[in-house]
Amino acid sequence: MALFHTDQTGVLWDAVALPNAFICEYMPSAPEGYVKVYLYGLMYARFPAAAEGLTPEALARELGMEESEVLAAFQYWERCRLVTRTQDQPPRYAYLSVQQAMTGRQAAPADEPYMQFAQALYALFGEKRKLHGGETQLCYEWVEQLGLPREVVLMLVQHLITTRGVHFSFQKAQKLVLDLLERNISTLEDAEQFFARSQAAWDGTRKILRRISKFREPTVDEIDLYLKWTKDWGFTPAAVESACAEMKGASDPNFKYLDGILRGIRERSSRKATDADQLTRQVEQERDEADRIREVLRAAGLSLSANQELVRGVYRDMLGKLPHETIVLAAREISRKKKTQSLDKLAELVDAWSARGLTTAQAVEAYLEQLREHNELLRALFTAMGWGKLPTPKDRDLLSKWRGEWGFADGLLCKAAEYAVGKTAPMAFLDKVLERYRACGIATPEAAEADHAQRREAYQPKGEAGRPGKTVLEQRYGQRDYDPAKYEGLTPEEIEEVKRYDA
Repeated sequence: MALFHTDQTGVLWDAVALPNAFICEYMPSAPEGYVKVYLYGLMYARFPAAAEGLTPEALARELGMEESEVLAAFQYWERCRLVTRTQDQPPRYAYLSVQQAMTGRQAAPADEPYMQFAQALYALFGEKRKLHGGETQLCYEWVEQLGLPREVVLMLVQHLITTRGVHFSFQKAQKLVLDLLERNISTLEDAEQFFARSQAAWDGTRKILRRISKFREPTVDEIDLYLKWTKDWGFTPAAVESACAEMKGASDPNFKYLDGILRGIRERSSRKATDADQLTRQVEQERDEADRIREVLRAAGLSLSANQELVRGVYRDMLGKLPHETIVLAAREISRKKKTQSLDKLAELVDAWSARGLTTAQAVEAYLEQLREHNELLRALFTAMGWGKLPTPKDRDLLSKWRGEWGFADGLLCKAAEYAVGKTAPMAFLDKVLERYRACGIATPEAAEADHAQRREAYQPKGEAGRPGKTVLEQRYGQRDYDPAKYEGLTPEEIEEVKRYDA
């Protein structure tokens, strides 16, 4: 039994020294999670009383990891010569000196396969870069833990040196390693094909960077985007390069901006594969369409973007009903009033013109001229009626009937309008009066005036026919009798209206 031991309750308030050599040489290249396993184990190694009964499973629970991850971490630190396994069942580990591990004075059994791999790895870099021990260990983890063949890992490193330079990050390289695993690349031939494609992606990405005046090496994210465009979306490299022209004038052309452009082109082309010629034609068509949409928006006085998908959709729908020139005329019409100045109102007007068969600019111009004439005459009629209202489509329909179907001249209409002064519904009243004129053959202002005078005289109060009956005070006012035959075909409300008119 040891003469001394540490009170395990005081471990939390004590401290563990960590050599700077570990921080500088081993920590930067260690896989994610392996450093915290090392540090946690180091604490228990310095205070063994607190580690009594501790197992890899319990350690994994404390660290929020899987037991297999903890064991893999210790195996990694074994290869770094910082930990040695002293017992298998249950496993026990001894922490070794970082200084001795670096100077090579720590005795350790030779790992021949590892040494051969390390020598081959060092040969790839030559004198251009000196690898840390942790970086070599990480590469070997790809062989031992992930199951990649050594030749594939060495080819991967050679590819990274070629595409990213000798000072690439081993940590970031793990993303490419996982890509190899996901694609089940386990032979040298498969790896050659994969890296040939990756090399082409790197070259293509670099070419795009030069096109947008960025003279640097591609990033991993940029290469991933390039692969998405060319492999997943079906754009040819030449098509991607052609799309760069759409960023002309942008303050900061970049891959994110280009990704949005290509996504839009892909969606509008029904997700079909696109070569350079097809993309150029589509871009030119979309540019021409945007110019036409801008013309419509300017005519309508609307400050909307011609590239918005909603605006494009509305324009294409209108274009299926009327030609572009007619849509521009409709846009000018809705711009005359603030309350009608909207994209919805423009679409409604296009629908209305299409329903009327106004499919050409000439037909629309003739219709608008007729509309202006009708409104002018209606305003004159409203003035004669003493009616301060603006013309409506229903009013114009009535006017078309009076002038077209019934054949009344404007002079007669103006004369008849004078008789509608003070009426609750002057247009309805005028329609009934003109209907009677049509039935009676009244076609001139003079005939209308004579008819009006005659009707006024006919409805004047008659003299007393005899002695009146007894009446109360409330009944002593002038009353008239009316011949119902005179009002055949009129509703009761219209009869009352005529009575008030004739009074």
